[in-house]
Amino acid sequence: QRPGQPNFDSVFNQSRHTWGWGSPDILPMFKEGAVPGRMDDYTYGAEAEDFTADAIHLDLWVFDHVKEFFAEARTNRTLNDMIRQDKIVFFLHLLGLDTTGHAYRPYSREYLHNIKVVDSGIKEIVHLMEDFYGQDEETAYVFTADHGMSDWGSHGDGHPDNTRTPLIAWGSGVAKPVLQRKGKAKGHDDGFSHDWGFDHVQRNDVAQADVATLMAYLIGANFPANSVGELPLAYLSATPKAKAKALLTNAQEILEMYQVKCEKKKATSIGFKPYPGFMAPNPPPE
Repeated sequence: QRPGQPNFDSVFNQSRHTWGWGSPDILPMFKEGAVPGRMDDYTYGAEAEDFTADAIHLDLWVFDHVKEFFAEARTNRTLNDMIRQDKIVFFLHLLGLDTTGHAYRPYSREYLHNIKVVDSGIKEIVHLMEDFYGQDEETAYVFTADHGMSDWGSHGDGHPDNTRTPLIAWGSGVAKPVLQRKGKAKGHDDGFSHDWGFDHVQRNDVAQADVATLMAYLIGANFPANSVGELPLAYLSATPKAKAKALLTNAQEILEMYQVKCEKKKATSIGFKPYPGFMAPNPPPE
């Protein structure tokens, strides 16, 4: 690590500026991993996290403080100017659902109520932002999670219930849903989404690492270093040429990681042979 360089790269570090609200266990990690001054984090106290109780108050805390932030921006000219620039990220870390799920389990009344609270909060924040920016249609929204959960409120064993997570994106740069009038749309053949009621809407699955690549593309930032995410083209509203250029950049970024790893391995291994598929047709003589 070079002096002045972040501990690790992320979309937040590649943004012009990021504001985040949520858990003191998560947000400071991203702030410390960014260039100094790149991210502002607002967290509740660690004592607020009680993994044996209903945690709706954690999500309400986030929503309330986001509202206060935008209210301040209406009278604070410096802040107002900052959040009207490009490549800005607002990160809402909603820990309540996770905590309530662990404490009461996913099919409990408490958990289902927490879902309603989050749904209502997201709706309110979207309306707030659209009102603040005057529905300029330059904001993209990405809603996802870090893991799923078993019926017992646990995760970590690799079961699909624990590794599958939602990914919903809308707004600027995001493609509209692909609808099918008759029959089942693409992506629903595995039966996983049979009870969603969205069989007419094409399902586009991605790897979790792809979310960072998607976010970086949507705000016009560089892909984070060491990101192995593949740009999910089905989510993009862009011309074929724009998609091809973005995908080429994505591939070059991943290939560069391989090249660096290859050189490091070559310097420390005897008889090292690189993967032939990544070798140039006519490599320059050494």
